[in-house]
Amino acid sequence: MLKSLFIKNFAIIDNLEIEFSPNLNIITGETGAGKSIMIDALMVLLGERASSGFVRSGRKKAVVEGVFSFPPGHKVFRLLDEAGFDYDDNELDRTDEIIENNEIIENNEIIVRREINIKGSSRSFLNDTPIRTSLLKRIGDMVVDFHGQHDHQSLLRPEIHIELLDSTGSYDRELNDYLTQYKQLESAIVEYNELSRKEKSLKEKSGLLKFRLDEITKISPKANEDTELEKELKLLQHSEELHTLCTELSGSLYSGENSAGDILASSEKILSRLSDIDKRFGDYRDEFESAIISITEIAKFSSEYLSNIQFNPGRIEEIRMRLLKLKGLIKQYGSVNQALEAQLQLSKELGMVDNIDSELESLRSQIDSRMKAAGDRAAILSETRKKWAAELEAAIVISLNSLGIENADFIVNFQQSEVEADTIWESTPLSDYNSKMASRICVLIGGKYLVATPAGCDNAEFHISTNKGEAPKPLSNVASGGEISRVMLAIKALLADSEELPILIFDEIDTGISGRVARKVGTAMKEIAKKHQVIAITHLPQIAAFGDMNISVSKTEVGGRTSADAVILDNSEKVIEIAKLISGEEITEAALKSAKELVG
Repeated sequence: MLKSLFIKNFAIIDNLEIEFSPNLNIITGETGAGKSIMIDALMVLLGERASSGFVRSGRKKAVVEGVFSFPPGHKVFRLLDEAGFDYDDNELDRTDEIIENNEIIENNEIIVRREINIKGSSRSFLNDTPIRTSLLKRIGDMVVDFHGQHDHQSLLRPEIHIELLDSTGSYDRELNDYLTQYKQLESAIVEYNELSRKEKSLKEKSGLLKFRLDEITKISPKANEDTELEKELKLLQHSEELHTLCTELSGSLYSGENSAGDILASSEKILSRLSDIDKRFGDYRDEFESAIISITEIAKFSSEYLSNIQFNPGRIEEIRMRLLKLKGLIKQYGSVNQALEAQLQLSKELGMVDNIDSELESLRSQIDSRMKAAGDRAAILSETRKKWAAELEAAIVISLNSLGIENADFIVNFQQSEVEADTIWESTPLSDYNSKMASRICVLIGGKYLVATPAGCDNAEFHISTNKGEAPKPLSNVASGGEISRVMLAIKALLADSEELPILIFDEIDTGISGRVARKVGTAMKEIAKKHQVIAITHLPQIAAFGDMNISVSKTEVGGRTSADAVILDNSEKVIEIAKLISGEEITEAALKSAKELVG
């Protein structure tokens, strides 16, 4: 509920702070006094579009702040949690409220503030923490239902009628069963469309894929082949130098005059003699023998290497040509190994082209099956929904009778959109998400393909006739503002138990109704206010008399400037205010008497 509202420098309001009752709040005042401006400020506070036009002339910014109270676990807090908004739950103000059965519930308060500067930009805060205006708007949609006297009333929007109908009926199981099947169908269609798009893409480029695959296959590279060939080429290109150097190395080690081998053999004899004289030389004999072994191994390897050296100009040219081909692949794919990976991928994609038709056929069969399963559930849902609609129709007619529309006829008009069987595969698959085009999903019911949504196959629109002998027409076509008001009020009265919106705002919905009907409208508002907080602007004394809290709005001129103000009326002031609504500024004794009788 809205506990209080603070408005500063907003339109003609200079500085205003007002508290509200949790039940029926009635706002009265002369035309142009600023009643609707208070409601405008509340709607701006809850995320509606703000502009520099709201800032009071001569001021730099406008401020609107509201204190709201909700029970712990309310969906507002769930929304904030889901959005990752830190509203500092530990520091929320708390107020105790007595509810039925004398149980005490501890409510949480949140403070919402919005500031609009003269340039038209705005900042929003929840409990002094900045909050996105889009999130604030979601909160506003969640807690406030606004009703004016024209076609922007929510009940005059046919697209929400099915939602209103379902929110009042007791068939959640049927809704959930259908939604499960619908999501499975949607998932299969998404998979089908993704594969269809891939098929189209693959078939368009299959020629290029085959060309690239043939290009790699023709060269037939091996892993790391270029590295190995580079090594071999280097050896072949230096074969003459290698032969000369190996010959020289063999000669210097053993085969030549004064070779290292001869010197080492002579040195070994000297070392042996020295060790006979001084044992300390013996400690180095092992190391000397190791040196001889190393020299011998080097000489042996050099000799063997020398015998294997090839002089093959033909092989050099062959390697160069091979490397030239491999470098073409390397330039295109980055490396020989990456070319081999591309070869595998190209083979796989071409294989998909060959198999994709059978995969698509399998998915189409799966979709056909799921269309039938979803259709079965949709049929059950539709039947259950229509039974409930018949009950709702009768209840609303009774309510309208109580509101003075004695010959009312109210029906829920159901329609379904059928798609021709031979065009089903043109209309059913979802459109390409990337193109953001419209899409339709169909289900199969009784041999007919019907357009489906997450809510089923039904389109529902409320129709009404308020005059005997006239056929019911869409609510939006009802000409009388007074009749629209009462239709809306009748529906709201019936939906009050099921709707979770805690605040209902009625902005002069009493236009065009008589005093007799006004009393009935006031009674209906009073009933709704037992379950919702109601804030209503009215010009009719019969409605104003029902207020649990009455607020009078007036405007004054101070220093050459007009300013709106609002005060909460006590019981005697309430009687005087209602008397003004009856007779005008000149309050007569008869008007006072009538006002007292209305208040009771």
